[in-house]
Amino acid sequence: MGSENLYHFKKRKQLKRKIKIIKEYKDSILIVCEGEKTEPNYFQSFPVSNIRVKTIGTGRNTESLVVQAIKKWEDFSEENEFYEKLWCVFDRDSFSQQSFDGAFKMAISEEKRINRKYKRKVGRNINISIAYSNEAFELWYLLHFDYIDSALSRSEYKRMLTERMGEKYKKNDPSAYNFFENLSKGTNNQKGQIFAIKNAKKLRSNINNNPKRNHNPSTKVDLLVEELNKYLKN
Repeated sequence: MGSENLYHFKKRKQLKRKIKIIKEYKDSILIVCEGEKTEPNYFQSFPVSNIRVKTIGTGRNTESLVVQAIKKWEDFSEENEFYEKLWCVFDRDSFSQQSFDGAFKMAISEEKRINRKYKRKVGRNINISIAYSNEAFELWYLLHFDYIDSALSRSEYKRMLTERMGEKYKKNDPSAYNFFENLSKGTNNQKGQIFAIKNAKKLRSNINNNPKRNHNPSTKVDLLVEELNKYLKN
């Protein structure tokens, strides 16, 4: 094979490789959670299709979780396993305001850095989003039952969920997704996921102070849920 033909052969091979990477990269989500079981169990239960979703529980929080999420994304990318969207899921809890705010600032700066480094290779933008809960993820579950706009301590969530569920709330229950999905049956969506999404948005819209994430209660878990819902099996 002549040098010119060899050059074109290599270029075609590189192009095919890039097209393959872009194809696999499109419609892919990496979800990195604070909780090691509760949140991963929930998000892994979404019956999605035509999308690649990986969910990881870390035991990290706020800034340290964003650091770990970026590390995971880049570790996968080194193996040519790219994700178009990276979601960080963590609680406000009792962490310092500096640490909580720092996580959002870090996500913005890291998104810019990652796009500078990888966008040309994958041919698309990489998006980093945060699905926070103030104070804790269980707020999302409570919103399946009621619109709640008064401040709550995370210590109250278990009792409130147990009262509404009619059974003891189990924090790491792998069947949580199915339980909360089935709430809508026979209630004309006055309970369940659609109701929870509506309540989460209403909460944020009624918060006058900015940033809204500092308000107890508030959450953006609904945005990640809506993202996954786009790919639910028919």
